[in-house]
Amino acid sequence: MAAVSFRNIQKSYGKVDVIHGIGFDITDGEFVVLVGPSGCGKSTLLRMLAGLEEISGGEIVIDGKVVNELESKDRDIAMVFQSYALYPHMTVRENMGFSLKLRRADTAITAKRVADAARILNLDALLDRYPRELSGGQRQRVAMGRAIVRDPKVFLFDEPLSNLDAKLRVAMRAEIKALHQRLKTTTVYVTHDQIEAMTMADRIVVMHDGIVEQIGTPLELFDRPGNLFVAQFIGSPAMNVFPGQLVPDGDGRAVRALGATWPVNGMKGGSAGQPVHYGIRPGDIHLAAHGTPAKVIVVEPTGAETELLLQVGSNGDAQTLTLVMHGRTDAKPDDIVHLAIDGAKAHVFDSAGGQRLS
Repeated sequence: MAAVSFRNIQKSYGKVDVIHGIGFDITDGEFVVLVGPSGCGKSTLLRMLAGLEEISGGEIVIDGKVVNELESKDRDIAMVFQSYALYPHMTVRENMGFSLKLRRADTAITAKRVADAARILNLDALLDRYPRELSGGQRQRVAMGRAIVRDPKVFLFDEPLSNLDAKLRVAMRAEIKALHQRLKTTTVYVTHDQIEAMTMADRIVVMHDGIVEQIGTPLELFDRPGNLFVAQFIGSPAMNVFPGQLVPDGDGRAVRALGATWPVNGMKGGSAGQPVHYGIRPGDIHLAAHGTPAKVIVVEPTGAETELLLQVGSNGDAQTLTLVMHGRTDAKPDDIVHLAIDGAKAHVFDSAGGQRLS
C-alpha cells in the first residue's frame, strides 16, 4: 500500500492544454474516485498515474518516490480497464497469473496467489474456462483478480462497470467496495457516474475542464457543494437551481424568485438585491396545504417513492422543479399543489462566479 500525490500536474496535446495544474494527495489505503463529465480529464490523469501518458508538467509521487520517468511496469500499480483486456486464448487461471509469469515468479507462489484471488472473487469454479465462456460480470471479476494477484501498491480502475447492465453494475459496485475493505489497498477509481462515486468513495475529486472543482467526502459534496457545477453534478435527481435575488428576511436572508420568496435558514452573508442562484434538492421540497403554488406536469411513481415534475412561476418567468417524496400521491398532471421548502437545506450561489455563499 502507498500514498499518492499529484503536484501541479499539467498535460498538453500540442497547443491544447487539457489538465491545468492539478494537485492533491491520496492517503495510504484510501479509496478516491475521480468523477466528472466526459472530456474533463479524469481518465487522462489516471493514465498519467499509470505511466500510459506522458506528463507535460508537475510531479506524480507514489510511496514517496517521484515516478514521472518510471515505466508503467516499474510503478507497482495494477489497472483494471473498461474493456477487461483479457487474453481470449488463455483460461481464467492463465489470465490471472500471466503478469507473474512475465516476472518469472515461482510457480508455487503464482498458483497460491491465483487461488487466493479466485477465492476472494468467487471464481474458483471458473478457473479453467476461457473468457468467451464467461458473462460480463465474470470477466470483470477476472480482470480484478489479475490485478489482485500482482499485489500492487495502488489499484487503478478506469470506468470498469460502464459495459455492464444496470443490475450488474449495482452488484459489482458492492463487490469492488467490499474488496477494498478487505485488502485496504490504495485505490483510484475513474467514473462519469456520480452514483458510483457517491456509493463507493472515501473521498471524491470532482473534475471539470481539466481542473478540480471540489474534493471531499460524498456527504460533504452533497450537503455543501462549493459551487454551482458541483451542486448540479452531485445528486440524483439533480438539484433544482434557478436565478433570483437576495432579500432581507428578519435578521437573515431569503431569495426572491419565480414570484415567490424562498427561505434560507441562518444565512447572513451577501447583500440585498444581489443576483444569486437558489438551489434546493428534490427531497427537500414537500407538498403542503399552503405555500408556493406549482402546477403538476408529470407524475412518476417508482414504488417506495414518487417523483413529480412541477412548474413554478408565471409563463414569462416559469421554471420546472423536481420533487421526490416518500410514498405515493393522488396528484395528477395539471393539478395545482403547494410547496413547503426546508430552508435549512437550501443552497445559495453567487450568480457572477458560481461560488457558494455561506
